[in-house]
Amino acid sequence: MLREYYVDRGAYSAGFDVPAVYEGRVQDAPYREYYLDRGPPAGYEVAPDVNYDAMYGTPLPKLYVHKVSCNCLGPWLLLKEAGIPFELVEVDLQRGDTHTPEYLSMNPLGKVPTYLEIDGTVVFESNSIMRFLCEKYVVPEHFYPHDVNLRGRIEMALDWRQTVLYPNVVKVAFPFLGMSKDRTKITEGKQALDKDLKVLTDYFLRETPFIGGALPCIGDYSVALPLLYLYATDYRTPAKVREYLENLASKTPSWNEVTDALKNFMSALK
Repeated sequence: MLREYYVDRGAYSAGFDVPAVYEGRVQDAPYREYYLDRGPPAGYEVAPDVNYDAMYGTPLPKLYVHKVSCNCLGPWLLLKEAGIPFELVEVDLQRGDTHTPEYLSMNPLGKVPTYLEIDGTVVFESNSIMRFLCEKYVVPEHFYPHDVNLRGRIEMALDWRQTVLYPNVVKVAFPFLGMSKDRTKITEGKQALDKDLKVLTDYFLRETPFIGGALPCIGDYSVALPLLYLYATDYRTPAKVREYLENLASKTPSWNEVTDALKNFMSALK
C-alpha cells in the first residue's frame, strides 16, 4: 500500500512496493499525514476515515513546553506537521513548574521539552523526542528518511546543532534575551557563528533547499529554530540564512502558530 509521502522518494512514486520495514505497520496505522484541521491530504479527494479517539482514548499524549524555548518548538512543529494528535501543556518556568516532584519524576533534569506517551513512556531532549516520534508513528518520509545516506546526513546535522551551533547561539543571544548576564562571550560567539552558518549554507544546504532534501526534515526544525533568537540581537544574520528560514516557514503551515509566542517575546524586548 503506497502513501503519498513516498511521492518525493523517486522509485516509490513509480509503483515500487512499500519497503518491508513498513509492512503491516503502515497498513495498521491511521494516516498520520492527515491533518484534522486541514482536510484531505494531498492526492486524496476526501479525507481518510480516521478515528483517533478510538486509537488513543483519553487523554492524548502530552508535550510539555515553554513557548519561548526554541528547544520546545521542534517537537511541537513535528507533531503538528505530521498530524500526530497530542495535548500541548505549557509550563511556567518562573513558577517552578518543572521542579515539582511530579515533573521531576518524568524529567529529572527539570527542563523542557518533555514528551509523555499514553502508556507512560517519557522522552526528553528535543532531538530525542523528534527521533522517537518518527520511529513510533507513521510520518511522512521526508521528516526522517529510511534511506541510510539521507538519515546519516540528518543525524550529522542534529549532532552538529547540539554540540557546535547551539552553544554559540546561546553565547550571542542569551544576554540580549535576558536569559544570561554574561556578555563576555558575545564577540567570541559571533565569530564562531560566522563559521557555523557557512557550514549550514555551504555544506548542509549546498545542493538542496533543506538539510534532508527538497522538503523539511527534523534536522531543519532542530537547526533553524534557535536561529530565530539571533533576530533579537545585533548580529547580522547572513542573507542565505534568512532566505532559508523564510523558505522553511513558507513550507511549514504551523510555523506561525508555533513561533508566535517567541516572536512576540522578542518584539517586546526592543
